[in-house]
Amino acid sequence: MKEFLKKKFEQLTRSKLYRDSLPRGTCLIIDIHRLSHAPIKNIWDAGAHKGETALSFAKNFPQATIRSFEPVSTNYNLLVKNCEKLKNIHAHNFAIGNENKQTTIYLQGASVIHSLRDDLNKPSAENSKSEDIEIKTIDSIINEFKSDSIDLLKVDVEGYEIKVLEGAYKSLAEKKINFIYLETGLDDRFNSIQVLFDFLRPIGYLPYAFYEQNPHWTGKQNLWYWNTLFVKEELL
Repeated sequence: MKEFLKKKFEQLTRSKLYRDSLPRGTCLIIDIHRLSHAPIKNIWDAGAHKGETALSFAKNFPQATIRSFEPVSTNYNLLVKNCEKLKNIHAHNFAIGNENKQTTIYLQGASVIHSLRDDLNKPSAENSKSEDIEIKTIDSIINEFKSDSIDLLKVDVEGYEIKVLEGAYKSLAEKKINFIYLETGLDDRFNSIQVLFDFLRPIGYLPYAFYEQNPHWTGKQNLWYWNTLFVKEELL
């Protein structure tokens, strides 16, 4: 009877019901809980923007300390404001990359597409402003923050993702990072899944699932970009 009612409900609502068996890639939080051998306690958010992801992580991983990295001052100020009531979110006003240095970032027309990648970090027709910012590597600051490990590293830095990973190579090789959640896409603005796989596979990280698949901005509905979860092999 239950199965009959379930099928009828799915037919009427054009939906699909699951009981404790959501397919991988449906919910990042559930997938991480499935794979993790211990509670998630240390999350690093590279490209935090205004704190959207940090707030979600704080809700779903209440035991975690979340470090959010955002170099652009207007975004950083909103990040601090949006997260000020949550003591477990710590905002840091610098970028994460592959070397420690000072540089200039050119601001784009939309706050979500500022990028440090050489071919994208140029003055735009919509915004001629720029800021001097600091870049640090994960390998150089992981000890500074007294972190033995990073349970979840989220990276959304508009095509600069591979540089973030390069700056974390030692930490990755030593298996100090368990989960890597980062943006991937199908045009030149994004790092391809093959580039990320070629970098991470030799040091023991494999793709587990795709999330938040988005169609192309032209409206043709072909796949454009998504988020990929890479997982340390020992957890698979």
